[in-house]
Amino acid sequence: MDVTKKYRKNQFVKVKVTGIQPYGAFVRTPDNQEGLIHISEVMNDYVHNVSQYLSKGQIVKAKVLSVGPDGKLNLTLKENEYFKNEEKKKDKRSIIEQIKDSEEYGFESLRQKMPQWIQEAKMRMQDK
Repeated sequence: MDVTKKYRKNQFVKVKVTGIQPYGAFVRTPDNQEGLIHISEVMNDYVHNVSQYLSKGQIVKAKVLSVGPDGKLNLTLKENEYFKNEEKKKDKRSIIEQIKDSEEYGFESLRQKMPQWIQEAKMRMQDK
């Protein structure tokens, strides 16, 4: 069977994470078809580190964005309910919780994050 016909755009598939790279997660379907969830497709929000959301061996439900000529799948998690909920939780976290998630600590990292925090606070005030 031609793999490019087995999987189609907008189809949901369960995939197992086989590897994590700085740019995304490599995955495999139960029938051993390989695919990639690019870092920009984990959630709508900025993702600094794929490992915060996915780990090797994890099974997730992903949506097919496209199927390459070689049959490789390009997938997204943006319509996965679990990751949508994680995104909503992330919006509601305090600055202290966000600092705890940071990989760096100290005054330099605070200085670097301050413009982002100010922007987020302004956006929250506009929403109210």
